[in-house]
Amino acid sequence: MSIFSFLKPSPKKVTVMPAGVSFEVQPGQSILEAGLAAGYAMPHSCTVGTCGTCKCKLSEGKVRELTNFAYVLEAEELQSNVILTCQAALKADAVINIPHFELKQLTPPEDFQGEIVAQEELTHDTRRVTIRLDRPMKFDAGQYVQVHHEDIYGIRSYSFAMAPAEGGNQDVELFIRLVPGGEFTGKLFAGELDGAKVKIHGPAGNFWLREGKGPIICVGGGSGLAPIVSLLEQAAKAPHGRPCVMFFGARSQADLYCLDRIKQIEEAWDGAFQFVPVLSDEPEDSDWQGLRGFVNTAIDTVAGKYIGEDAQVYLCGPPPMIDAVTATVLELGIDEANIHADKFLDASHGLSRQD
Repeated sequence: MSIFSFLKPSPKKVTVMPAGVSFEVQPGQSILEAGLAAGYAMPHSCTVGTCGTCKCKLSEGKVRELTNFAYVLEAEELQSNVILTCQAALKADAVINIPHFELKQLTPPEDFQGEIVAQEELTHDTRRVTIRLDRPMKFDAGQYVQVHHEDIYGIRSYSFAMAPAEGGNQDVELFIRLVPGGEFTGKLFAGELDGAKVKIHGPAGNFWLREGKGPIICVGGGSGLAPIVSLLEQAAKAPHGRPCVMFFGARSQADLYCLDRIKQIEEAWDGAFQFVPVLSDEPEDSDWQGLRGFVNTAIDTVAGKYIGEDAQVYLCGPPPMIDAVTATVLELGIDEANIHADKFLDASHGLSRQD
């Protein structure tokens, strides 16, 4: 055996407790990348070390920081061996602790070639964009893909805006909102990316409808409506009898969209279904007869009959909305383990999530 074989880095093993699952991590690979490649539902959102969703405790072993954890973690967390799996490579076999680790098997993400083949205006600043892939992609309703154009720096992540087909989808639909100053969305809305070739990586994300018999509370804001529609369209195909209330937070009537598809979900839903749009900046003298204000206040007044220890909450949208709604439902007695959120961040938060 050559001496060089001893010098070559070898894969290390990580064990996730208390679930007790183990998988190999290749040299230079992050724990998150390895777990997703193995098909495990690793908690994550941004994948670039900004959101903190993938935080966990390192119980045994040693890791190498791919980027400095100190930018995201508090001093107390650093002292307690909290790490970010998306920014941690293994220096030795390790044990990490993820309390609510779910044993659901996900489709491992892959790289695809894509082409932007269609756009449809939904509101003045939101479009449905269709990307045709070089082969079908399988995914869970509620997940997202990462999009990269060779002439634009960085990656952008957008949620699927439709339910998955049984054999996978070759045409994927996304709801994309124009971000002021956003390089990608600026070119997209200016028509400069019509027919453009893009690289697609996915599926990704831990946002899917969990098993259960209790009520479902969904909240979408802005383009955060996409994963909610995906999730509910998929759920509407099967009998379950679960009551559902869906809140859509928007600024004005002009910002409401996808209402025909929401109506179709309501008609197909097996159980009680209530749709509650809430407008924060609708003119006082308009003909709007619905709720005004912020979504968290609406939940407090409308969702009483849906609140219970077995209720599940699904939140998608900008961080301030997610944080406010999370605080409200926790105060109402929802179990934290039953709150599932997908924050739509943009470049102002240190990554290109939706710009």
